[in-house]
Amino acid sequence: MTARYSATTGLAVASAVARVLGGTGTARATRDASGEAAAYASPSPGSSPAGGDAVDKARAGAEKVSEKVKEGAEKTGEVVKDVAHDVKREAKPVARKTAEKVKEGAEKTGDALDAAKQHLDVKAALLADKTVDASHIDIDTDKDAKILYLRGTVPTAAQKATAERIAKDKADGFIVRNQLTVMAKPASR
Repeated sequence: MTARYSATTGLAVASAVARVLGGTGTARATRDASGEAAAYASPSPGSSPAGGDAVDKARAGAEKVSEKVKEGAEKTGEVVKDVAHDVKREAKPVARKTAEKVKEGAEKTGDALDAAKQHLDVKAALLADKTVDASHIDIDTDKDAKILYLRGTVPTAAQKATAERIAKDKADGFIVRNQLTVMAKPASR
């Protein structure tokens, strides 16, 4: 069975040893039966066999405690080092997976922004062109397939063709699907 000593136990033993060692060979005053102060000297380590044995035992006990505390500290240091190594080793794959997820998210965000940009560029170009009535043209984008759809109505086939040409010029990297319907405007009354 392994004896375990805490730092508190080690300090308590060291304190007791210090009291035993500190009290040896010092003069103390006591009162005798008449009330007079009488001085006596406590035994020093070599003055009596019993006193010397107690000091030697206390020193030996303190040394044992000191060794156990030192061994415990070394073992604790080794365990902390092993745990830190394990955490570092296990953190690398997690960090790699997180980086991949962030990259995927950034790519998806980039695709969505690209599709939105293409949508806005085509819509602005159609509205700016005075030969096309773009008031009834809707634009949809499929960011994954990189397809831009023109939907809605225009009054003539020429405007349908012009709208498709403008979309192809502005929708860089996208395929344009022209699904516009030619429908003449009703005559104004």
